Amino acid sequence: MSLSWTVPELLKHKQEGLAFHEKVHLPLELFQADPEVRKVSVVDAEGDVQFSKRSFTFYLTISGSMVLPCAVTLEDVDYPFQTHTSETFLLPGFDNSEAPEDTFVHRITDEQIDLVPYVVEAILVEKPMRVVSEKAKSARLSGEGWSLVTDQTKKQQIDPRLEKLKKFFDD
Repeated sequence: MSLSWTVPELLKHKQEGLAFHEKVHLPLELFQADPEVRKVSVVDAEGDVQFSKRSFTFYLTISGSMVLPCAVTLEDVDYPFQTHTSETFLLPGFDNSEAPEDTFVHRITDEQIDLVPYVVEAILVEKPMRVVSEKAKSARLSGEGWSLVTDQTKKQQIDPRLEKLKKFFDD
């Protein structure tokens, strides 16, 4: 099954509500906006739909894992993710003037709601700026004539040109 419904299908569940739990395979082509995403596992999408007179609101929990490059070694790193999101779709014939200001409302096109683009967006938002593999964390971080400088070591180092000024503040 997929994360796609027609408006009539959803309206059939208006009284009893609709809950879903789907395992979805998302092709890597959907993540071309971020070339660092090398692979995405089968995504577990679970949620329910809240119905109102004017809209459908999907509350989703999305979990899975993605493969990203290590920031130090460029090796593949498996990065698990879990995120919660909600997406509101306005029924045809209504405007979003009554929607809360902090809510972004999507328009329904062709009487079809497909959550896959919104799931992909939520996953990309969860992607960290950088990941470091366990192997790189324990690797030797210096060699002959070089050393890895992190923000923490950079703060601890004093610029040799300013070393002499340190004496003025000791008095």
